[in-house]
Amino acid sequence: MTVVPLPLVSLPVNRDCFVLARAPSAVASALMDLVRDCNGVVAVEFLIMLGPLLLLLLGTFDMGLMTLTETRINFAVEAAAKCGAISAAMCISPSQTAAYGSSMAGLPGLDASGFVVTTVACGVNVIATYTYTGTVMPAMALGSGACYPAG
Repeated sequence: MTVVPLPLVSLPVNRDCFVLARAPSAVASALMDLVRDCNGVVAVEFLIMLGPLLLLLLGTFDMGLMTLTETRINFAVEAAAKCGAISAAMCISPSQTAAYGSSMAGLPGLDASGFVVTTVACGVNVIATYTYTGTVMPAMALGSGACYPAG
């Protein structure tokens, strides 16, 4: 039985690094040393992952603010419809009811012109529309409507 000696192979310290043979020239040698250098790899990987993670975080924050805005619009529309239906002192006319609804919403850019107040078979009908502009998400129209029986 003959024994064949195998050459010893040394593995690099970090297996993610490239292992290349030495080039004969000094410039190529310096370039190969730069390619084999793995210092700062974690920082580069972090920067690559930072963009999608920030997008996810800001998108989640944006969705929460959009949901809060939709809830505020819904509450304001219901309050304005009730105020107009019971003919409260501050909601005698449709324009006053719309102004009351915009004050209840408390959203920047949502004034009385964003509310439509009509009297229909179900009672006082109030509809509001608002354009929400988020940080990450595109501008989108939010709206809500409520009808409160007059009585």
